[in-house]
Amino acid sequence: MKLWPASLLGRTLIVLVAALILSQAAALWLVHSFVTQPRGGVGMGLFVSHLKTLDAALQTMTAPQQQEFVARVAEKEGIRIMPVRGNDEAMRPAADAPPIQLFRDRIRELFGPQANVYVRGPDIEESRRTRPQTLWVRLPAGERDFWVAFPRGRIERDPAAAFVEWGIAGLVIAVIASFFIVWKLNRPLGELAHAATKLGQGGDPAPMAETGPSEIRAVTRAFNQMKEDLRRNARDRATFLAGVSHDLRTPLSRLRLEVEMLEGKVDPAAQSAMVQDVADMNAIIDQFIDFMRSEAAEPLSPVNISELARSCAERFARTGLAVRCELAEVPLVMLRPLAMQRLMDNLLANAERHGGGDVLVTTRAGDQKVGLSVLDRGPGIPQADVERLKEPFTRRDEARSGSSGAGLGLAIANRVASLHGGKLELLAREGGGLEARVTLPAA
Repeated sequence: MKLWPASLLGRTLIVLVAALILSQAAALWLVHSFVTQPRGGVGMGLFVSHLKTLDAALQTMTAPQQQEFVARVAEKEGIRIMPVRGNDEAMRPAADAPPIQLFRDRIRELFGPQANVYVRGPDIEESRRTRPQTLWVRLPAGERDFWVAFPRGRIERDPAAAFVEWGIAGLVIAVIASFFIVWKLNRPLGELAHAATKLGQGGDPAPMAETGPSEIRAVTRAFNQMKEDLRRNARDRATFLAGVSHDLRTPLSRLRLEVEMLEGKVDPAAQSAMVQDVADMNAIIDQFIDFMRSEAAEPLSPVNISELARSCAERFARTGLAVRCELAEVPLVMLRPLAMQRLMDNLLANAERHGGGDVLVTTRAGDQKVGLSVLDRGPGIPQADVERLKEPFTRRDEARSGSSGAGLGLAIANRVASLHGGKLELLAREGGGLEARVTLPAA
């Protein structure tokens, strides 16, 4: 399992989140050191001064005035004041946390070394918590001492919750912002990748919209220009080959007519060979035209691979090819019928030319795929030559003499298979020969 994602979105999110966590940690430390602690010290100093004021006021009041004053302070400020009755053993000194220690030092400066900060031991409500939430200070007020109970937050604030909420909010904002930014970048890149794949399979994708950052626009503009250049080159090449093929048709037809009129004047075997040569040249011209034809322009329609294979095999059987069929029940697939027929015709023609006259056509279905195979008992193809022979105008050396063809049959079949999202494989057949296997997605 890879911890480092492969997508640009995942990598960007990880980098931004890591950077934000580090920056948040640094910001929290700076805020705590230079804001929270100094402000806490100022607030603590004000509260200590307030205690001094309370102590001074209690010393100057009579008992009834003290009772009224205590009630008013409790109502307005939430500070409870009660007289000390004997030796209150329920009180125990508060733990030496840094804020408590600082507060203890401040009150000892005002009320003497005997002053301390206490918590109430047997308070059931407070004992359930991890730390007491109410602190007590013993104030000497003339003839009597008073307990002053106040919320712990008056001298010590716990910013942990605020810091956690701050960090979580920052992370959420960063993730959403980075997701939006990278998504805006990834969308044109994904469309560009899809268009490049379609173009590589022989399709004709629509021009890409030149939007987004300047770098993305530059890449999109270069892709559009490349697509137009490729289309122009293909059009020029098609025009050239179509013109040459068309110009050769007339002299070839005339030559064949003249050869057939030589009957009785030349050796019959020589005349038959010349007729066959003219037919081979016509076949080569047909291959040129098929190779330059754009299959991508043909609309998709539902096709039964088995029926298509049967039809092509029967047509070749009428020309004298010994071909057998073992066809399976396959689902309908959205394909280009004429393009698939050219694929099948080229595979059968290749098997007829090199397969020794024993050809088997099979189809299959399964695992969301359909496929067909054309098997022969010819010499086969070495594994090292498989990919080379899928290229246009390539043939095996031993087939260059005595065999017709321009080396375009497998190239046409491979291009048609790629156009439909499939692949053409040239495999060694068990028992000798070649299996030309085409696999296509069923959905």
